[in-house]
Amino acid sequence: MAKKKKKAGAKPASLEEVAEGYRDQLFHKVTEGTVISTELAYQYDPLKLKDQFMPVERQREMYKALHTLFEGEPMDTVDKQSYRHGGVQQSRSKRMWVEWGKKIAIERGIPQYNREMGIPLGQRYYEPVLVSNTDYIVDYDDFSVYNNCAIQQMMDDMRKTVIMGLDVPHRVIQLRLGKEISPESMNLYMETIQHVLAGGAVVQEHMAETHPGLVTDAYAKIITGNPDLRDQFDRRWVLNIDKEFHPTRAEPLNEMIGNRLFNTIRTHTLRVRMTNGAAVIRSAAIAVTMSFVAAYKLTGESVLSDISFATRHAQAIHMGLATWLSRTNAPNEPGGIPIGYWSDMCCAEKEMPNTPWLKVVSIDRDMQLGKDLTQAVLESAAVGAQIDAVWYGIYMSGGVGFPAFAYLYLGNILDDWLNRFTELCYYNFEGHERVPDTWDCAKGFGEIAALYLMETYEKYPTLQELHWGGAIRCFITSAISNSFASLLTGDSLMGMMVQNYVVSLLMKEGWLRTGFGGQEVQAHAGLPYGPSLRIEEGGLPELRGANYPMFSYTATHTPGYVTGTYAAMIGRGSSWCASPLVKVAFADPDSTFDFKNVRLCIAKGAAKEYEPAGERDLIRPAR
Repeated sequence: MAKKKKKAGAKPASLEEVAEGYRDQLFHKVTEGTVISTELAYQYDPLKLKDQFMPVERQREMYKALHTLFEGEPMDTVDKQSYRHGGVQQSRSKRMWVEWGKKIAIERGIPQYNREMGIPLGQRYYEPVLVSNTDYIVDYDDFSVYNNCAIQQMMDDMRKTVIMGLDVPHRVIQLRLGKEISPESMNLYMETIQHVLAGGAVVQEHMAETHPGLVTDAYAKIITGNPDLRDQFDRRWVLNIDKEFHPTRAEPLNEMIGNRLFNTIRTHTLRVRMTNGAAVIRSAAIAVTMSFVAAYKLTGESVLSDISFATRHAQAIHMGLATWLSRTNAPNEPGGIPIGYWSDMCCAEKEMPNTPWLKVVSIDRDMQLGKDLTQAVLESAAVGAQIDAVWYGIYMSGGVGFPAFAYLYLGNILDDWLNRFTELCYYNFEGHERVPDTWDCAKGFGEIAALYLMETYEKYPTLQELHWGGAIRCFITSAISNSFASLLTGDSLMGMMVQNYVVSLLMKEGWLRTGFGGQEVQAHAGLPYGPSLRIEEGGLPELRGANYPMFSYTATHTPGYVTGTYAAMIGRGSSWCASPLVKVAFADPDSTFDFKNVRLCIAKGAAKEYEPAGERDLIRPAR
């Protein structure tokens, strides 16, 4: 997108004039209030005009990435090496797995991996992939959930987290037992729970304890918004909001959490791998209960029942609710996590100021902070992609090796688009802080984003090859359109409605299809149901999740919902999406998975450079 200079002293255009100006390039009005699509919108072929805009295209992140990945001109329409790529042999991972398949078949006497089965890998170019905002170029196979230990650890860290309130248990101890709550007793409790979470016994004798080296990722921390209360704890087990967040983000977080005291419990990864989220909740509850019993020397059945209820239920905050029985019904599993919690788990923005995005973009000549904030949105896309890769890909469909949602964080493609939109806002929105969160306004900017993306696909044959299916182009276009609308309005509902509008109407009208059969059904239903207040149809996007009928298996919804709710937070200058406690809990620098640098962790997992927790080397034969 070519840059134009701002005129000094020029009166800023109104938002309606900006949207109308871009609409007029694509549509014409027949009568007042009626806008229809015409042939004029599609009368030129972008590829035939490419020589006129090549100097601009060569500066794009997308052009550079595609040039590297395809080792040639990204806008060529013909693959000059067709049938010469080498089939299976061109892929490092495929060559390795063919050899492993032969080895395992010989050792166990039963055939295993054989790439000649089914549909053999043909002669198309099996391109490597670049992880956005990193220098890692790896095989696409490395983004399968089973092949990437960083993605596995991300999901483990979500499932193994429980937040327990400590105010009610302390109140019970004071009123029922008349015991004093002091800094010494609270620190003794915190030291005790570190031992219990690691599998150590505190109350009962002759218990089988766990090897500490197997559970190094099990620990607990304190969260409070009161700095005086925070200072009473040993700093080793304090999650300090002022230290982890930019001051403008820390202030509202401290204010919202206030004087309350919470315990972030992280059980160990081995427990998650052996059981499920429900077992994690129970293990957190027993750890807190036993630590209180040991630290305060509690005895007596009635007292123990009171303290047990206070610790297990009174202020327990789970990451996810129980899901349908047919979808594995345990709580704290991916399908039950609200969209707003998924968004809060990403902490890429924590060291940036919480000024509304459009206000930052419209006055920042270098646009660096605005682009940094859009990069944070794309970190949230890498988190949201795992709802589809893990929940839909494994829990629901059985795990058929479809990590296509990884394209949300591959190839610098989405980075390129959001950077172009950032430039668009800088040159046109001077003097504006927020776009009105009305459908007429959001719809116009959704059209700008979607049609620009669709045109880009038509200009870059290699991009269509990289995003090899209609469903992939569909969910990426919907996610970017959702993010753009949410950034401008600060309203996740507007972004979600734009997403459904783009898929069910614009893409279908422009390309006569969206994804696989029936792909657009949910989008058609989602647009009118979006603003509904009926629980099974609408409600706040932040409080929805994958666990309701409208979220049937589809490639176009969930990743965009996560990026949209996160982008809305960035757009309105908030410090959290749904829960300040979840936001703070996942900003923990001691977390095994780094939720600030999501794409980098996944890239390291793909390159076999990431060290996960829960390994069993200490109790297995040496190799």
